[in-house]
Amino acid sequence: MSEYIIHLNNDFDKEEAFEITGDNIGLVTVMDSSGNDITTNCRVQITLSKNALLGLGTELIRLAHDYGDGKHFHIEPINKEYVVQSKGIMLHPESCELILGCGDFDSYTEYTKEEV
Repeated sequence: MSEYIIHLNNDFDKEEAFEITGDNIGLVTVMDSSGNDITTNCRVQITLSKNALLGLGTELIRLAHDYGDGKHFHIEPINKEYVVQSKGIMLHPESCELILGCGDFDSYTEYTKEEV
């Protein structure tokens, strides 16, 4: 069994192992209720309680350990008839569905290099 040790006092002068290759990239896509991509000119706000931060962080580390490109999870908001905890969190009833996914990306240098 693997164990991860996370130092709570972050030394900003020292790179973490996951930062060295520069491929710690995330992609946020925003879709309307019909599934249309409306990412351009919008913002996403995620507000988490302290225990939700701990729960989601723990589950994301576990997911990284069992990583698979394309693997994804749907998390739906709770309601009176349907209370489900997934990936360490429960979504507030006023939340929209959250889809967490794994995807392989290039290093940031590929996305930021000058076009010639």
